[in-house]
Amino acid sequence: MAEAKPERRLQTLRGFYRSYVKKSYEDAHKAKADGKPVAWVASTFPVEMLLAMDVFPVWPENYASLCAARQVSVRLCEVAEGKGFSKDLCSYARCVIGSLFEKEDDLPEGGMPKPDFLVASTGACDTHFKWFQFVSRHFEVPLFLLDVPYNIGGADSEHLERAHMEFYVSRLEELIDFLEKQTGTRIDRDRLREIIALSDRTSQLWMEIQDYRKTIPSPMDARDAFSAVFFMLCVPGTQMAVDFYEKLRDEVKARAESRFGIIENEKYRLVWDNLPLWFDLNFFRYLNGLGAVVVAETFSHVWMGRLDPSKPLESLAKKYLPNFANCSIDRKIDMIEDLVKDFKADGVILPTNWGCRMMSIGETIVKDTINKKLGVPSLILDADSSDRRSFNETQAKTNVEIFLQILNGKKQRGKK
Repeated sequence: MAEAKPERRLQTLRGFYRSYVKKSYEDAHKAKADGKPVAWVASTFPVEMLLAMDVFPVWPENYASLCAARQVSVRLCEVAEGKGFSKDLCSYARCVIGSLFEKEDDLPEGGMPKPDFLVASTGACDTHFKWFQFVSRHFEVPLFLLDVPYNIGGADSEHLERAHMEFYVSRLEELIDFLEKQTGTRIDRDRLREIIALSDRTSQLWMEIQDYRKTIPSPMDARDAFSAVFFMLCVPGTQMAVDFYEKLRDEVKARAESRFGIIENEKYRLVWDNLPLWFDLNFFRYLNGLGAVVVAETFSHVWMGRLDPSKPLESLAKKYLPNFANCSIDRKIDMIEDLVKDFKADGVILPTNWGCRMMSIGETIVKDTINKKLGVPSLILDADSSDRRSFNETQAKTNVEIFLQILNGKKQRGKK
């Protein structure tokens, strides 16, 4: 009898949606029913502040990706477009806005619970403000906008301008006043420090996981990473996040030490910029079938940042101000350069995400710069993270296969 091949799928990620994402929405609806404050949160917002105030955070962007995975995002986008919202608007926004006009029974996980208030930051994109402003008016609930300074110099956490740090901290103090008014409770600074410590541990573990992915062959690919990053983005300051990442770290570490790759024959190592195709995460399995593994994603690295519980507000400034969505394109290029070198990547895939123009600005500049400085080719891929109508699967796969042929030719010339 032939010996069975070892299971290559990460066991920690089995049943992830049911065990964590689905349960998160169940808990959100229960929190709302029990009278616990519920807030809708935009990315790049310091969610640790909400957790410290015992506010249940719900992420519309995460819900849009969920709807895409459940194949209902196009229908919801069309609902929003029917209400007069442009098809050129962020597909996350269109999807979520469309869900506001649908019955709960017709939505994945019964939709999102009605927010008691909304919070957003200027650290990502202008769409957040107008999108959340509309939702605020729709539900007639307050909106707090965290106005943060633009890190135009692209400084990292250790080299931020003092004025930027002080301004961010002053805005967090205003946020505390807002949260205390909305919840009717005073902030517990000791509790905030506990949340910051948990968030720091979460980030540390996620960084360790990424480091183990540098192993050749890589023990983990993008499909699992785009699922697991849920904790880094949505609930970093929780014991649940720490427990999950400790388990995942241990499994990835064991694979790295035994040189057990996510696929049996790794030929090409790739870096992926931007968001994935949420409606088809199996696209990464398709790449695996061609011998290619996405060993690193910019999205997995933008949410990391060590925190000091003794200086909670300053730490949050250091974590969120350097996010490349809040910097010039030079910081993004530097990050991709570092990923290519650290993960020994053969090529870079740069999706032009029509559903998120902010994340797609300057991809041709990134492509040219990476090739000029490192001699590493890139593929610009037309896609949309949530709206399948903007994605030509046949053309995309043809382009990928041509790209891998280029990488193969480059490898063969390097052996001579």
